Amino acid sequence: MSEIYPIIDAHCHVFPDLVAVKSKSTVSEFYDLPMYTSGTVQNLQKERSRVISVNRTDYKITRQLISSPAVTASQTASINRFIANLVQQDDAFIGFGTLHPENTNYIEILRSFRQNGLVGLKLHSDFQQFNIDDPDMYPVYAEAEKQGIPILFHMGDRKLDFSHPRRLATVLHCFPNLIVTAAHMGGYSHWNEAFDVLAPSGRLYFDLSSTVQFIDGDMLKRFLDKFGEEQFFFGSDFPMWDPAKELEKLLSFNLSASTLKKILHDNFNHYLQKRT
Repeated sequence: MSEIYPIIDAHCHVFPDLVAVKSKSTVSEFYDLPMYTSGTVQNLQKERSRVISVNRTDYKITRQLISSPAVTASQTASINRFIANLVQQDDAFIGFGTLHPENTNYIEILRSFRQNGLVGLKLHSDFQQFNIDDPDMYPVYAEAEKQGIPILFHMGDRKLDFSHPRRLATVLHCFPNLIVTAAHMGGYSHWNEAFDVLAPSGRLYFDLSSTVQFIDGDMLKRFLDKFGEEQFFFGSDFPMWDPAKELEKLLSFNLSASTLKKILHDNFNHYLQKRT
């Protein structure tokens, strides 16, 4: 029996069944891109049952980071309960909670994460309609920094400026101990700007979700050289993209076996061990 290499998918979205179909349509329209599938729990779990064979090597997703952003302040509590319940029911899930800029009880929300099994905070400023360097968000960042809660920021957009890499650079400067993952390799459609304005740091990580289909191997290797290959995670942005196709594209960049092992599994595994 051949060895199967494990993958941690560090960027997935999941929704209750009743809203998953609507969410698929809404997100597809927002980005003007076709969606791979709907983000139901069942569909997400099915991805872990697939053996992905590429060039006679077998891979399998073993764990998945899940999140769902609160588009309104009133959604925060129910979304966090939903994610927390999934984590409690399925130990292959890694849960990130949410909050909305209008949640005045953000300290209480963040303090509840650990007791509910939530490892970090996901913010999607394009959906939530705020600039990530808005000083009104600084108390949230200060509390996350104080509690050691990492933040996964949606980064970049073709149409909007809420999450431009230069805004993240400002946040990182103002909060020198804040742990951050910059989704979409620092800025969907703004990768050159992300490369230029972000500084290497052991507390700044990147996931490759919604990225590898739009860049080439040379750009990825430049990022790895500048920021350090230990700072990068595989992510599919499920249900936006098919994880198997994302993996196939990443493998086409001809990275070394040791670098791939880090990106696909080891980096996020080490990151997670520090937070749990």
